[in-house]
Amino acid sequence: MPSSALSRKNAPVNAYNPLAAAQPLEAAGLPRKQAEAIAGEITDGTNGLVTQEQLVAALDKQTIKIGIMMSAIIALACSIMGVLISLK
Repeated sequence: MPSSALSRKNAPVNAYNPLAAAQPLEAAGLPRKQAEAIAGEITDGTNGLVTQEQLVAALDKQTIKIGIMMSAIIALACSIMGVLISLK
């Protein structure tokens, strides 16, 4: 897993229950071990996903950072313009 991936502390809770998912597979005729293996692989494949709420929170945080940077750039540009005007 890449270092930029979510840490265990911040990882989303996976609501997928592999044991419950294995039951219909087993009922359809798959051997228990095979059904559990398939359900386990699905769990492993979904562990790195984020929830919509986590995505929205991350985007909100980035939007705030961009807004702060834009405000700083505008303030700096106004300061530079003020200095240049005062030099005339």
